Amino acid sequence: MDQFAEQLVKKITTSKDDMKKGVLILGAVLLVLFSLYLTFFVAPIAVVLPVGIVYLAIYLLKLQNVEYEYSCTNGTLDIDKIMGQSKRVEMLTVEVSAFTLFGKESSCVPSHDEMTTFSALGISMMDTAEETETYYAEFDHPDFGKCCLYFSPDEKMRAAITPFLQRSVRNAMM
Repeated sequence: MDQFAEQLVKKITTSKDDMKKGVLILGAVLLVLFSLYLTFFVAPIAVVLPVGIVYLAIYLLKLQNVEYEYSCTNGTLDIDKIMGQSKRVEMLTVEVSAFTLFGKESSCVPSHDEMTTFSALGISMMDTAEETETYYAEFDHPDFGKCCLYFSPDEKMRAAITPFLQRSVRNAMM
């Protein structure tokens, strides 16, 4: 029987994300004002330009809303990044059996090797009553080499991951 679990989390916004949105809005306003100047004094055909700028700004602001989808199917963990609820990008696919370290971030001691870092932290969209905890995993990936992953799996997702962990990693969690 196949084992499947999935979870959708909304990215935790940071001040850097808010700064990007502010710069985007400010840039759009300045470009609209400049294009209106062109419309009145230089070329009346430039009236189309402000409409295009506003459309582009709205589209880019929409892409700033990021969600992560975790899915675990028979020991394969897939993490997708969903931007603006429409654009999906595959972020990572890894076999859970490749994990050399897994657990809460606070209880894991990461190796000090140089690694590729994947961050897919978020707040669960299904159950907000559960405290969101950050989990950490280290693994060797065929494409990226030594990697670490920060993510926020709920209890159901952790239950789907645990049976496929190496025995030594599972015993270290206990």
